Amino acid sequence: MRMACMTVRWAIRILACLALFAIAACGSTASQPERTFKPNELQVIEPPGQEANWTYGPALLKVSKGTAVTIVNRGKEFHTVTSDDPGRPFDISIDANMTVMFTFDKVGTFAYHCGIHPQMKGVIQVCDGSCG
Repeated sequence: MRMACMTVRWAIRILACLALFAIAACGSTASQPERTFKPNELQVIEPPGQEANWTYGPALLKVSKGTAVTIVNRGKEFHTVTSDDPGRPFDISIDANMTVMFTFDKVGTFAYHCGIHPQMKGVIQVCDGSCG
């Protein structure tokens, strides 16, 4: 009887530890704030301590031809928004805590990257009229 009580106690202790680990794991994923993007705005995203996860948001930005896009860098590092196209229709530099505007006058789909942090990538789709 005594042996059965000890086994039950150890089982309860193990389950309690597993529950604590599960709660801790769930708490860490909720620490990333949900991002909201303004229309015609491209944001530099620099999660602290996670340079491999730096990116732009939204990953796909759709705008009408002639639209001025606001590029916002609230991060701590200098970045570029550089077209992947060989003719480089745009190569925009943006310092930390700065905002720049660029008008897209050509219809097309433009992939881009950061010239300093190559893992940072995105796409801007410029439509002739509404992108729908």
